[in-house]
Amino acid sequence: MKHYLSIILTALAVTLAAGTYTLDDLVTAGLNDSYAMRQKEIMRQNSGLSLRSAAWNLLPSAEVSASRTNRDGDHSSQASLEFARTLSLTEPAWFNYKSAKIDQGKAALDWRQTRKETVYSIYSAWLDLDQLNREIAIQTENLTVLQKVREQTALQQSLGQRTVYDVRQAEINYINTQLAISELNNQLAAQRARLFNLVKLEDDGSDLAFDTAEEAALAIDFSAAGDENMSLQQIREDIRMTRLSKLQQKLSLFPSLYLSGRYGQYSNNNDLLAFSDYEDSYTLSAGLSWSLWTPWTKGSGYAQTANSLALKEMQLDEETAGLRLDRDNLKREWNHLLETLSLNARKSTQAKDNLAIAQEKYRLGALSLIELEQARVDALEAELAVNKITFQLQKKTQEWNLLNSMPILNKY
Repeated sequence: MKHYLSIILTALAVTLAAGTYTLDDLVTAGLNDSYAMRQKEIMRQNSGLSLRSAAWNLLPSAEVSASRTNRDGDHSSQASLEFARTLSLTEPAWFNYKSAKIDQGKAALDWRQTRKETVYSIYSAWLDLDQLNREIAIQTENLTVLQKVREQTALQQSLGQRTVYDVRQAEINYINTQLAISELNNQLAAQRARLFNLVKLEDDGSDLAFDTAEEAALAIDFSAAGDENMSLQQIREDIRMTRLSKLQQKLSLFPSLYLSGRYGQYSNNNDLLAFSDYEDSYTLSAGLSWSLWTPWTKGSGYAQTANSLALKEMQLDEETAGLRLDRDNLKREWNHLLETLSLNARKSTQAKDNLAIAQEKYRLGALSLIELEQARVDALEAELAVNKITFQLQKKTQEWNLLNSMPILNKY
């Protein structure tokens, strides 16, 4: 009893020491280290810095100066503090601030969209790897069946019940499956390399902790989608930016109005710290100007911006219609996959039962190798189809979330 307990504890320790990669591990690595995410993060930070700079530019200018002059031993000092601000109908500082604020919103949307796309790409590659693993397991079980057939055929040939052709054909079928498994293992290695390259993580050869596919996971709540996704939100932000530019250009067609103000304190006292001796100065001015050539120099720019706005609004309508079409297509594909999954599952059950009957008949010499091979291929193809469609449905669940800017894997 102690011997068996020691073996169990040793096996458990080895398993824990080996370590495994989970999907969350790879997603976290991908989000932290992918070039696309780093690029979008820097762009988001830069948009925040631009907004901060634009906000500071809204403040009046402030200048402080101090000087001390020596002329043939005669010292004089001068200091001043000035605040100035000019406001115009097309105030650049205000429009720059509004533009920077819209840019910050667009950068945030772009970052979120890239994050979702990165997670979906990792999840998709993860599922492809899991699907290959299960295909190898199915083909390995198939190889066991073929090994048994090969042994039975050789035995029956020695008893005069089968021909040399049957023996060779059974051997060929066995080799074909070995080749199929070899090809799948090659694909598995390539897909694993792609996955780890995608997440920018060094592959130490640890196992991947795949979850067992559950029927509960193969469900989509199609009523949960909102009216728009982040792609539409980004277009709306572009429209806001174009409307702002159109407003600025429209105002530039009118006479230019401006209001300017300046406040300062000046001192000519040699004691620069004698603040009571500082003198105040105020300046306030207003003006109006208009160039005779304004309709020609600025009218074309306004018309171009108006045309751009009309195109962007058309683009929004097109993208909205495209989103509806993509949703309808995904729903149709989902229903088709569910139907084919159900049919292939039924086919797989019956094909496996037929294969068991065929194997028994073949053992008794009542069935030809060709008939047995047909039963085996039917069972194999149905099981592979069930496996493939199951993973396609799993992908579709997250593809729907990505399409509608909903949380990927319920968290990203």
